[in-house]
Amino acid sequence: MQPETHFANSFGEQASGISDDQTARTVIQSIKPKNQISAQERKLDVVSASIVVGGTAQFVTFLFGLVTEFIPRVFDNILLSAFVGLCVAVIAYALMKGND
Repeated sequence: MQPETHFANSFGEQASGISDDQTARTVIQSIKPKNQISAQERKLDVVSASIVVGGTAQFVTFLFGLVTEFIPRVFDNILLSAFVGLCVAVIAYALMKGND
């Protein structure tokens, strides 16, 4: 399909020299079937996403404690942020796993 023809078809116009049958075959050929995701890949995706969510919560909690000095000692701030990150990761995993 020529670029001009594709551009014309995007506006719903019929390009000259191409029949409706040819355009239908071209569109059908360009659509590829989706591959099914295996259970192992799905589980890996859920675990990876929950780790990212927990790490983000840990980072935000650490920055909040560092900037506001909510907890005066840095070591206590690290422990609190690690605990919050772990809790958020577990909650995120449970919520994403609940849809299965």
